[in-house]
Amino acid sequence: MDSQNPTPKGTPKSSQLDLTKLSEHNDSSGGPSRTKLRALPSDFPPLDHRTLKMLFDRPYFHVNLVSDVAGVSLSGALKNIVALAAGFVSGLGWGDNAKAAIMRVGLLEMVKFGQKFFENSVQARTFTEESAGVADLITSCSGGRNYRCAKMSVEKGVGIDVIEKEELNGQMLQGTSTAREVYGFLKERGVEKEFPLFTAVYRILNKEVKPEDIPRLIAT
Repeated sequence: MDSQNPTPKGTPKSSQLDLTKLSEHNDSSGGPSRTKLRALPSDFPPLDHRTLKMLFDRPYFHVNLVSDVAGVSLSGALKNIVALAAGFVSGLGWGDNAKAAIMRVGLLEMVKFGQKFFENSVQARTFTEESAGVADLITSCSGGRNYRCAKMSVEKGVGIDVIEKEELNGQMLQGTSTAREVYGFLKERGVEKEFPLFTAVYRILNKEVKPEDIPRLIAT
């Protein structure tokens, strides 16, 4: 997560890291790189949104630059918790309307979390209008690994950790660890009841409640 400070404008004019002291680094394959690192000249113009958009935007790949670093970071983490909940209800066979309801509640909790704990930085529109927010949430709740594993765990009647080991070939689910970290964060501040869906997912993972209890747990 980003700090609670507003996202800084512009970019540093010079590197804050002494690259001359880095004798070794890895390349994209994970092995030692033969390329020497060189510090960026202080007079090198900083990358701005216009330049980035020009570099990456294409007719088949539209790029929208977002300055809300905290909002994008939170969206990428919190949507995985919502995806688990969506998978649980889909595994119960409750249909698309139930899943859509979970996504709506989850999106609201994502916005609330950002505005409550990052009020000086987060913009609600990052969650509701940007691809990093609602679009990523829809994708994750439709076929992402958190959704699929949660769905299979209910269908097979086994813990999601079992599905994780069987299906992900050594990879780890982001949603389970994020749900536990977020719940601990909320519990420490005594506000876990303000986020009933996030709390419900944690309690399901902790085997305190069952997926069938979700409607009751998120009722307001």
